[in-house]
Amino acid sequence: MVCIQKKIAVDMKNFDDFKNFVHEGINRCIIRCDLNLPSETEDLSRVYSIKETVHRVLDLGIKVILISHYKRPSKSEAFMQKFSLSAISEKVWEILEVNVNFMGTNIFELSQNSILGEVTLLENLRFYEEEEQNNDVFAQKLAKLADVYINEAFSVAHRAHASVSAITKFLPSFAGIAFENEVKQISKIRENIERPYTAIIGGSKVSSKIDVLREISQKADYLVITGAMANTFLTALGHKLGASIIEKTYIKIAQEIIKASKAEIILPTDFLVSSDINMPGVCFDINDEVPENSSCFDIGTNTIEKIKSTIKISKTLLWNGALGAFEFANFDTSSKEISKYVAKRTKNNELTSVIGGGETIASIKEYKNEMTFVSTAGGAFLEYVSGYNLPGILALQSFNIS
Repeated sequence: MVCIQKKIAVDMKNFDDFKNFVHEGINRCIIRCDLNLPSETEDLSRVYSIKETVHRVLDLGIKVILISHYKRPSKSEAFMQKFSLSAISEKVWEILEVNVNFMGTNIFELSQNSILGEVTLLENLRFYEEEEQNNDVFAQKLAKLADVYINEAFSVAHRAHASVSAITKFLPSFAGIAFENEVKQISKIRENIERPYTAIIGGSKVSSKIDVLREISQKADYLVITGAMANTFLTALGHKLGASIIEKTYIKIAQEIIKASKAEIILPTDFLVSSDINMPGVCFDINDEVPENSSCFDIGTNTIEKIKSTIKISKTLLWNGALGAFEFANFDTSSKEISKYVAKRTKNNELTSVIGGGETIASIKEYKNEMTFVSTAGGAFLEYVSGYNLPGILALQSFNIS
């Protein structure tokens, strides 16, 4: 991966460029959004984030075509109802406060004339294998439905997919208002970090964040690893964690990260453990052997206090990933306590707090409005703040308006 140059945020074609570009003959605009909502938590931040752009495009007399992916259906699950965007179309309508016409028609069978209404939502892009292949034919088919393209899904900017990257070859392409704001706000943190700098990286899998963990371990002063991914690191240090989620093939890599890290790595020292996620947990110290039929579902009091003490001496906090199984009331204590503490220090101007990822936002929902900046993105947020090229930004930079 190659570090992003500062000029990308400057050269990226934004919404002001879009307004200046609009002329007679521009009748339809495709807006790439991210409606892959965490249904278990009902966090709707990604829908609210596109509202301003949608309304400002409509105010210009231009019809809107919304496109998005939803979850990860396999090839055999294409067009199954449980993966259809029809399930959330009414919620999108309610939040945007406009009539949203859902069209479940195969995208290859659509034409401009078949799309009716001021705002139309097309079916799940991941029903088409060409989407993740960044296929030009599929991208061109999408492009033929409209006259101009806006990317309002920063959360997928790290994906070289047809609706993110290839489509910009065939349409005048611009960043949406929320997309541009994400880039600007995260760029401030990435380019001018006030230290001490602490990163909390949680979630379930080391494999999904391995490159970012390596990068941040070289840049942060403190790296707090929590969530289920901490289990792999603790196993790498020889601890026994019963039936907890552990990525055994990443144990060696975890050892390498620990050894090479320039940041002080902070791992859980106690847990709430249970044989049933629906039952209350019992506190176990890291030196206790977790029973074979039990798993670690949240961090314990000592770890919570250690994280708080680290945040107390920090000037900048980057947080991505849940601390525990916050969806269950028995295991949301750490998320509540630490988010409350971060919000307090942020409000007192003692901390710059940058939060990213749908799961993370859902876990701190009570305090999300008190953070310095909350990104709706997860992987893209982490990769951009770590300094990597993002295909979605490069595609908007390379488009030549003239």
